Amino acid sequence: MKNGLTLIGGIGLGAALMFLFDPARGRRRRALIRDKAVSLSNNARKTFNKKKKDLTNRAQGLLHEAKSQFAGDNQIT
Repeated sequence: MKNGLTLIGGIGLGAALMFLFDPARGRRRRALIRDKAVSLSNNARKTFNKKKKDLTNRAQGLLHEAKSQFAGDNQIT
């Protein structure tokens, strides 16, 4: 059983390497993979920064609400 899985894994790895290092189209495929990885990284960074800004603004809002409650300014709606 283990030898069979190893064989299938080796065949799959060989096929993937053949796909990526194909002399005719390998360079294009590698460039597409690189471009998609860069795009994914940029999107993740932008999403993280948006979430960080949102949480910072929410925390500041809670802080201001708490300060106004302790100061006796109950005009928050």
